[in-house]
Amino acid sequence: MKKVIITIILIIAGLQINQQFEQAFKQDVKQPEPKERVYTITVTMYNAVAGQCDSDPFTTADGSKINPERASEQKMVALSRDLLKRFGGDFDYGDLVEIKGTGKKDGIYRVSDTMNKRIKGTMDILETEGTKLYKFENITLKKVCVS
Repeated sequence: MKKVIITIILIIAGLQINQQFEQAFKQDVKQPEPKERVYTITVTMYNAVAGQCDSDPFTTADGSKINPERASEQKMVALSRDLLKRFGGDFDYGDLVEIKGTGKKDGIYRVSDTMNKRIKGTMDILETEGTKLYKFENITLKKVCVS
């Protein structure tokens, strides 16, 4: 009987040592950082007007309100559906994104709106009416991680 008890104690002790070893090993093994996805897109612009939006041009798809006189200052963008999570993409409303390759328009913007379903691989920057039309191609887009 004593041999059985001693054997059980040794088995339990061995299992505990094995668990401690596994935990220590997991802590030493560094998990790879997730790769940052970078997209190459086209960047265009839009205004908060009925002809370019829906019947309520001053409200974005995420419910944000647009001040039409200061639209350019609001740093809001609409993404094509192929880029939005709700349609299978990687971006969600409220995400901060960074674009590079546009010159003066480079910077960080907030995803607030959705483009027409016929458009793919594109970001529209919300601009105040009267802003000169522009279009940039082969622009880099990536999500900004906020800590």
